[in-house]
Amino acid sequence: MFTVARNIKDGLKEGTTTILVSSVRAPSDLTTDTPIVEDIKTVSSYNWLAEHETDYNVPTIQVPGAPPILHFPKGKPPIKLEADTGHHFIDQNASRMKGNSGLIPGLAACHAYKRDFKITDYDVVTDRNNLIKLFELIELSLVGTKDAVTPATSTPWRAPSIEAAAARRGGGGWRGRGRGRGGNRGAHPFFQQLGARQGMGIESMDRRAETTRIDIDVVSGYDNDRGKYIYDESSPKKTLVMTRWEAKNEEVVISQIDFRGFGHSFLTETRQFLSFEDGRVFQKGANDVTGYHCLVEYRLFGMKLLVRYHADACDMTKEEFVKWISQDAIHDLEGSDTQSEGSDEDGSDDPDRTLCESPTTDTFDLLDAFKTLSVKTERPSNEKLLSKLKLTTSQNTNPDVVSLPKIPMDIIPTPNAVFPGEKILQVKTRGKHTGLNRERLYTQLFFSQTRNVFVAYHTRGVFSETETSKEDITTGLSKWADDNKELLKRLTSIFRQVKETVGEMGGKGAIGFLLRKKASDDPVVIEIQGRTN
Repeated sequence: MFTVARNIKDGLKEGTTTILVSSVRAPSDLTTDTPIVEDIKTVSSYNWLAEHETDYNVPTIQVPGAPPILHFPKGKPPIKLEADTGHHFIDQNASRMKGNSGLIPGLAACHAYKRDFKITDYDVVTDRNNLIKLFELIELSLVGTKDAVTPATSTPWRAPSIEAAAARRGGGGWRGRGRGRGGNRGAHPFFQQLGARQGMGIESMDRRAETTRIDIDVVSGYDNDRGKYIYDESSPKKTLVMTRWEAKNEEVVISQIDFRGFGHSFLTETRQFLSFEDGRVFQKGANDVTGYHCLVEYRLFGMKLLVRYHADACDMTKEEFVKWISQDAIHDLEGSDTQSEGSDEDGSDDPDRTLCESPTTDTFDLLDAFKTLSVKTERPSNEKLLSKLKLTTSQNTNPDVVSLPKIPMDIIPTPNAVFPGEKILQVKTRGKHTGLNRERLYTQLFFSQTRNVFVAYHTRGVFSETETSKEDITTGLSKWADDNKELLKRLTSIFRQVKETVGEMGGKGAIGFLLRKKASDDPVVIEIQGRTN
């Protein structure tokens, strides 16, 4: 699968307004008593359902979603994994929405679960990815100034491209490292076949070498049925919406040429998506469920943000997770006189699903196996679980599916509560002798308010359960926020300036910036342009 990168100027109008980032100051109305972060709450969540999308040719999510568990039990023999290779999403949401806004699934999930959801209840709606980029831009702007901070030394969000990696290896960039590391090499046959500017992952994708773009909308509302923003200049309440923009939303990685580490391979090997159906728990395959996305709200120095982010896994054992996901069914079973056994009709013999069985029986006995477990989750009093959304039928005739044909998009309701945010787990893989970049980690997890990290160390792709660690980083996040509070204040000022400027352009715009300097005294700027669509 190959695609051509979009032009970063696509859909942009002539004329540019510039913000000099180093000149941005903290809002004058903030006091020392203003909390950095407060009122944290998970609003909704969803999974992508790849199988349903394939069957009906329409993007499909289930709401609320359920995160995968991380299954790497004690005593498990070491596993040898291949380096990340093959097809990878860069932005799964935008890729599956096929030209529509990648934020639509998140907004649809919020409308589906929260009865009184309004986009204008928030000052800013965005992906976590955009916040990380803007924060690092502020860090960069201070390099070489009296306000200088130590910027994160992390790698880009994606490693350098195949082309760049091949150039390093063939151009003497690895001197003194042994035979085969340096010297001149001919172009790899892969490049000879595809040419200079074809295929996914061939062009240089180092974000610090190329302009980064974020689409901006200043809106007065959102039409959930059509997936469209409402622009009313007379409205007293407007929201800044920042949408991730990538030249390519997916790519193909060839590990022999472009080494990306083992993160994807490790998650593929150790994650399990579980589903509760007809009194039994099934493991879903990669062709059924892919991705778990959360939407969290919080106040950042008083500004109310709604942030969507991808979560790797959850901090629960398999038994705890089954207790959580099956709690509604347990309640139903307790009220029944009999419990049905597995049969062909309940789908238990479906060859495409792997049944997660109890160690001693062929089926989970939910009442006996989990009555001693306690996993606390809260269900909002105003939940509606999609019951108030307009029910229509397009290609899909299943009455349990909510179809939004004007987008188009399908939503499948689940009986779950929204998964507790304090149980979300970020997963990292590192070489055994490679340290974890805490600055980069805290930047990432601060903006999603994720407090749990699981790190798996490896030796040339060999992972052992004994070389793993799990950590609650709440204290570290708090210290990071306090150390960086002046930069976070400046971030809220950038929100205000961008909102004001794009509002004057009719509410549709985009910002562009570079995340690197050629010299320490180079100015760091945000360029703002109007947008046609």
